[in-house]
Amino acid sequence: MKEFAVNDSMGSWMFALSSISGFLSSYLTRNLLRRFDRMTVLRGGSIALIVSLIGLATAPHFYVFLFFSLAFGMSLGILGLIPNVLVSLGSSEERKQQLMSGLHAMYGVASFCSPLIAASVEVLTGSWRWTFGIITLVPAALLLYSFHGSHANLHQKAEFVPENHKLNKARNFKPQIFLAFMVSFCVCAEIMVSSRLALFMRRTADYDMEHSSLYVTYFFVGMLTGRSLFALIKLPFTLRTQLSASLVLTGLCILGGVYIHPVFLPITGFAVAPFYPLAITWISSKFPTDLDSAVSYMMATDSMMLVGMHLLIGHFTDTKGIAFAMLLLGPIYCLLSFLLVNSYEYFFERHQPQDDSNIA
Repeated sequence: MKEFAVNDSMGSWMFALSSISGFLSSYLTRNLLRRFDRMTVLRGGSIALIVSLIGLATAPHFYVFLFFSLAFGMSLGILGLIPNVLVSLGSSEERKQQLMSGLHAMYGVASFCSPLIAASVEVLTGSWRWTFGIITLVPAALLLYSFHGSHANLHQKAEFVPENHKLNKARNFKPQIFLAFMVSFCVCAEIMVSSRLALFMRRTADYDMEHSSLYVTYFFVGMLTGRSLFALIKLPFTLRTQLSASLVLTGLCILGGVYIHPVFLPITGFAVAPFYPLAITWISSKFPTDLDSAVSYMMATDSMMLVGMHLLIGHFTDTKGIAFAMLLLGPIYCLLSFLLVNSYEYFFERHQPQDDSNIA
């Protein structure tokens, strides 16, 4: 933001636009999967990500940077949806929760590495632009690996029967959107902390870039640890109970980070870690035959909600300060998600027999 000479509100548009395009691509990926096999969609998303990262690295003006932020979000929306569907469809009910946690532990590894890479590259090169350039190696590696023949049979075109699609949409749309908002409120709290933690440390504790980035690293270490634990163990509690506990602890950590000591904010990463994989496991148990749509709605809603979150926190940071913004939005998002977790069955399953009491 300093290089482009823009304020917090204007700078927040680079997050907002990537979220807007992520919303569009997450929703439209359903249609792509009806026309193409998952391998083709995966390769297209990888190529788009490579192009957008190069564009971000070389953007001469802020508006060009915003354009490639839009492309960046579009490609991530595509690449983010397919693995969730593949793991959910390819795992047994007994192992699904742990495998989903394992998948998202890999996201935790990436999140853990990203601030370290960003800080290291800036120290070595003196420019943030090189960070985007170097990261293009990751989607390039994915693209090359996609041509390996050993897993080609796993990426099949999804079956599409128009009559079944219409029936599923009429029956499942409301509960799927309800669950999508349930996940999205928690994701907003998570991304709010992770994306603004370094800024919070610089402005409230007067930390420099290097030390504030360490707090972001601690956040993702906590997230990686939490998801790795849930990949190894399966707690003897219902998914609803585990989701509720995660939200309560996340909200308390945000409050503690603002009111008591900033060290509670990195602990938020550990508290929120299991929520996303557990939520997808829960959703897949509710819609085992319509999972593509459920995950698509969920990720599209995530992106839409993140647009509002980034704009809101940018506005409140400009007008009231970063501490006020995090204190206001974080606990509210956790509370709203908690209410949806614990009211879903009341609204949508009161008059239906429970298929599996362990899933509730």
